[in-house]
Amino acid sequence: MTNTTKLTACVLGIDTGGTTTDAVLYDPLTESVVAKGMAPTTRQDLKNGIHHSIDSLRPVNGADLSDVQIEKVVLSTTLATNAIVEGQGRPTGLILIGSRPKGELPTEEVVQITGKINIKGRETEPVDPDEIEAAVTQMLPKVEAIAVSGMMSVRNNAHELAVKKVIRCHSKMPVVCGHELSSKLGYHDRTVTTVLNASLIPIIEGFVQAVRETMAERGITAPVYLVKGDGALASLETIASKPIETILSGPAASILGAMVLAKTDSGIVADMGGTTTDTGVVRHHSLTLSPVGAKVGQWQTQVDSAKLATFGLGGDTEIYPDVSAGAPVLTTHRVPPACRGGEKEDLTPTDLLCAEGRLTRWDTAASQYALAFQSRRAGLDEKDYLNQAKALVVDRIVAKVFSEPAYSEGADAELPVIAIGAPAKTWYTLVKNEADVHRDILVPEHFEVANAVGAATAAIEERVDALVRPDEATEGFVAHVGGQSVFFEDKDEAVAYAKAEAGKIAQKQAESQGPETIHTDVTDKDIQQKIGWRWRYVETRVQAVARSGHLTLVPEEEKPAFEKNFD
Repeated sequence: MTNTTKLTACVLGIDTGGTTTDAVLYDPLTESVVAKGMAPTTRQDLKNGIHHSIDSLRPVNGADLSDVQIEKVVLSTTLATNAIVEGQGRPTGLILIGSRPKGELPTEEVVQITGKINIKGRETEPVDPDEIEAAVTQMLPKVEAIAVSGMMSVRNNAHELAVKKVIRCHSKMPVVCGHELSSKLGYHDRTVTTVLNASLIPIIEGFVQAVRETMAERGITAPVYLVKGDGALASLETIASKPIETILSGPAASILGAMVLAKTDSGIVADMGGTTTDTGVVRHHSLTLSPVGAKVGQWQTQVDSAKLATFGLGGDTEIYPDVSAGAPVLTTHRVPPACRGGEKEDLTPTDLLCAEGRLTRWDTAASQYALAFQSRRAGLDEKDYLNQAKALVVDRIVAKVFSEPAYSEGADAELPVIAIGAPAKTWYTLVKNEADVHRDILVPEHFEVANAVGAATAAIEERVDALVRPDEATEGFVAHVGGQSVFFEDKDEAVAYAKAEAGKIAQKQAESQGPETIHTDVTDKDIQQKIGWRWRYVETRVQAVARSGHLTLVPEEEKPAFEKNFD
């Protein structure tokens, strides 16, 4: 990838999945994949998988890689998701201001201090500087990061900032405040999000450094971004302080990549990986976001993420013989395939394809041994066992994708299924040929690296929400934006202020991500409640969206809540 007189500006997209790390060089001008490759994911050290995936890049359609100049690097990673699910976050303390939220919290190092902000953003009980000092002194020797959370900090962040200032006087360890991550109420979920984010910062620091070293070793000086769970981009510097925003980034990237490769604006995306299949719906270039945020393991967070459904079926899903029934059983959990060095009696959908000769890149003999072993246990000949096991895989795809009620109503019933992921082509071709389904099935070119393509084509986007509500105490209005509450006598003035401030904050956050051209759009919507025959004003909801690249907005009156435009 050396410089010549005429260079092709490309984006290097990398996706670290549970089984493989995929890489592509993508030319945004021609909207084409220039090179692609993949390598095994090295979960103990993701740097190695990234390193090998770049080395594995091979040109597509005779492309000359010597003419390529990398202008941007984008990664999606499972690091944060895995750390939360496996409980690998670093020891984190939590300082609660005022009451304790109801529900379990992801740390036992919790200290409560006095202080209270009401729902209008007014202080009703001050924090005690001596109490803050004692709480910080008590906590510092036990933890590697500290989270600070107050119930109404999204209305007035002064108490959280006061605590953070004291911590900063004593230590340089990571400190995260709840209002820095979310503007939503939901005290428990915001506190959980804050603790988890703080616990991830020491982990992501090592990953960020490893990525920088890997790029430097290859002479790649382009800016580096990570995909967030909602499919938008964030710079390495942003993710270093907000790593939790990368949870579920892989599925979000896969949906974006599927739409780019299929060259369509609507469809049901089914991403078949090693362990699970993720599905999501895109309608007219818009992906619906989860209304409650991402859930990872047992923890509900307030992190924006794509609205997805996940079911247990991948290339590495375990199949075992039910001796009493004389038939194969398809489970929902993963085992390493026999063909890739797993236990010699273990069988997976990948092994079925290897045993049949459809896949030749791995150890076919190992898969055939596992098939023979299991068929004997079930009292069937190998061909019958193989066909029954394949039918189980096809039936699960049909049930979870083609017959899923959520995708069968209205216009969604006519949407095509866009199948991506390494095992997708073989299995969805079988579905098309052997199952009674009534949807078009698209398996686009480069389906096996769609996640990396999605990473390469993602854009920067920052959203800021604000709220204007009546203030009963003054008979005026209060604008809640950016962790502050500002009071007005006139509603129109309050709304204008909220829109202006939300727009400024969103624009500034997006511009801080890197040298991209940013477009900002601010919308507002009055919410009213009907009481008898009269309508009562409740609030005005304001949202500012700052995004890089070409911005196509859904008309405001038709814009569904929680939708994100991917055009």
